[in-house]
Amino acid sequence: MDPFNEVRELWQKNAAPEASTLPLSKENVAAVVRSRIRKEKKSIAGYFWLSLSYQILIYSFACWLFVKFWGDSQVMAMSAAVTALYIPFTAILMREFKAMYRPDTAAKLLDIRASVRRQYELLSQFFILKKRFDLGGIPISCLVLEGVLFKLYVPGGIKAHLPAALAVYAGIVLIFGTAAWFENKKHFVQPLRRLEFILKDIDYPDFA
Repeated sequence: MDPFNEVRELWQKNAAPEASTLPLSKENVAAVVRSRIRKEKKSIAGYFWLSLSYQILIYSFACWLFVKFWGDSQVMAMSAAVTALYIPFTAILMREFKAMYRPDTAAKLLDIRASVRRQYELLSQFFILKKRFDLGGIPISCLVLEGVLFKLYVPGGIKAHLPAALAVYAGIVLIFGTAAWFENKKHFVQPLRRLEFILKDIDYPDFA
């Protein structure tokens, strides 16, 4: 089925009963596309607030450890390391989110193609950055988390239980890595595919 016909069917299924007999114009198709764009923006906003809340918890936990174990250089160093790791990511997250929701000239001129392309490129760029952050951030975060847990609750710490510590570390990395994979699929891979589909719809000759 052609992309334009798929959009036509989507419009007809969601149109009000009294309006279903009206001829479908390109303006109506454009309205359907805009509705899909708003849905994708809502999904992106959901990731932003979820990620920001998680990072606030990380900062709060690191500050709590830093204050509670004041004088313990090892715990203080691990807390500072986690904070230093996440601060740049938080700054970039807020910058990219602001860029996605900043009104642009193209949107004001009703240039849907330019608006969707801009959103696609911004999300794609941030996704590349996040994958790189995950590659370095997950192992470091898991190492700090394990170090704190063994420091507080296991007599002798990691050095006294190295085989168990390695097994626990592998398990924590696996859990965090799996969670990151599902997160990326839901908030980046699938939205990017849908935005790409929207771009194909817009580029279809009957839409232009």
